[in-house]
Amino acid sequence: MNAIPSPDPRDDQPLRDGTSLMAYLHVLKKAHRALVGHDVAHRRFMVISTRGHARKYIEELMPLLLTERARHRLRREAGRKEK
Repeated sequence: MNAIPSPDPRDDQPLRDGTSLMAYLHVLKKAHRALVGHDVAHRRFMVISTRGHARKYIEELMPLLLTERARHRLRREAGRKEK
């Protein structure tokens, strides 16, 4: 049987400015902006208003950002080997 994870009761709580979560989200937005441009990243970021939205945003972005980081490291390593 597959157990369906129960939603976190904090998912509906609003985000508060000045928290470490908000700071982390802004760092993710900056990285996202570097990949897709300001307008796309800003539109996606502006719909985040609850902790649940924040969790979903993190879950969406992290695979993209980790893939890009791996690509960057491979390019950097290839450049070192050429020297």
